[in-house]
Amino acid sequence: LLNKVLGNSVTIELVESEQIGIVGVGEATIPPIQTFNRFLGIDEKAFLRETQGTIKLAIKFENWRKPGESYYHTFGAPGTTMGFCSFHHYWLKAKEAGLDKSFWDFDLNYLACQQGKFNKINTQNPLYDMPYAYHFDSALYGQFLRRFAEQGGVKRTEGIIEHVQQHPQSGFITGLQLTDGRQIEGDLFIDCTGLNGLLIRKTLGVNYEDWSHWLPADSAQAVPSERFDKTLPYTRSIAHSCGWQWRIPLTHRNGNGIVYSSQFTTDEQANETLLGNLDTQALGEPRTIRFNTGRTDQQWCKNVVAIGLS
Repeated sequence: LLNKVLGNSVTIELVESEQIGIVGVGEATIPPIQTFNRFLGIDEKAFLRETQGTIKLAIKFENWRKPGESYYHTFGAPGTTMGFCSFHHYWLKAKEAGLDKSFWDFDLNYLACQQGKFNKINTQNPLYDMPYAYHFDSALYGQFLRRFAEQGGVKRTEGIIEHVQQHPQSGFITGLQLTDGRQIEGDLFIDCTGLNGLLIRKTLGVNYEDWSHWLPADSAQAVPSERFDKTLPYTRSIAHSCGWQWRIPLTHRNGNGIVYSSQFTTDEQANETLLGNLDTQALGEPRTIRFNTGRTDQQWCKNVVAIGLS
């Protein structure tokens, strides 16, 4: 993104290591990712092909209010605005006059989800607008963006950071020393070290505001499974007695995981719940992820900007 905005006016260098894995979840997105991809000039077909991606029209919440009940949180809104009134006003008026149609009968995304279908509609008619997002393999998407950035002039350096160098008076970060002795200097550093927060928290000491008293979930387990014969155009979010489970359809596999609180559920219980609700064969053993809910007090401190989980 920086390379797209600033172009050749700055030199951008990415320091990363193949030895350090990624969290590898977050494979279901919301529509603003289209804005991001389009701004960068990414071809949608190439993106979907290289990330094993599928189209996402909604999130289906299951068992959240009570067992057996489900709700589709679709992207966009049912119907279309006419004049100065939103569509639901017309629907309510029509119901009073005897209309025997559900509100969801006017939601194209909902109807497509119910039928498990999607097709891009090539028309300027506002009645046919279908907002959508994507499911994709997050590891493949990271590799796709890396190649895209390198083609645009971004330099990639393979290495692990051993020491962060700071100015003795200002405390600004002046460089990174890698384990093989190489020095990486810079004026602005973007902390992409995730939950580690190497630059923003461990080096600059920015406080992390703990939200665990509001959001007690602190653990997740993730495992891929064999794909379904039919790819659904929505993410499933399923509430269980010990947390909630995600189900994400990709073209080559399904992404699965469960989020829970270690205060109330053991890893073994969560593992049993996850593996017992896959519907297809697991492709490996679940891996456990620990995290603290909250946020960094300052996203920009001195010459460091934190993004993502940092």
